[in-house]
Amino acid sequence: MNDTPNPPRFNAERSKAIEQLLTNVAQDGTPENRHFQNTKGKRILLAGVVVAVAVSGAAVALQMPVTDKSSIACFARPELNGSQFPGTTVVLGEGTRIGEQSTQRNPIPIEDALAACRDIWAQHSLDPESPNGMAHPSLYDRSFSYPVPTPLAVCVLKDGRAAVIPGDKDVCASLGLALKADEAPRP
Repeated sequence: MNDTPNPPRFNAERSKAIEQLLTNVAQDGTPENRHFQNTKGKRILLAGVVVAVAVSGAAVALQMPVTDKSSIACFARPELNGSQFPGTTVVLGEGTRIGEQSTQRNPIPIEDALAACRDIWAQHSLDPESPNGMAHPSLYDRSFSYPVPTPLAVCVLKDGRAAVIPGDKDVCASLGLALKADEAPRP
């Protein structure tokens, strides 16, 4: 496996700069708007908006399927540094797959990443204030009644695993990740 980090596909800082420039061009009285009005005309603004949306907004629209269901990443807060994140990785037991020798152990595929991470939150296993995102074991709630943050978005990590992150669907793009295909964020 290649451990060379991939550069992020989308740069949140660049997207913000493009958004600010377009806002300034569209706002009457700004130097950018006056320059635009004096030079190119309104048809180019529309083309510029389309290009800017294609460049910066593609992060919002990018969707990918989860290809590795052996584990999921439950984030305590929207933060990603390489492959490190505040939270925990969930693996659903181990079992023998059909056609394999009984000595071969494999994780059971996790089909509903959102439900699994909601359970982790409901047990107060995650703490967004903790440096590593984990609550102290003495705080765990075995009654599953700890408040679960809403909304939670299901994103796809670069390795194909699901990542459940507090925030709306835009949180995926802000971290350079794709939104899970056919996934509408649920409260």
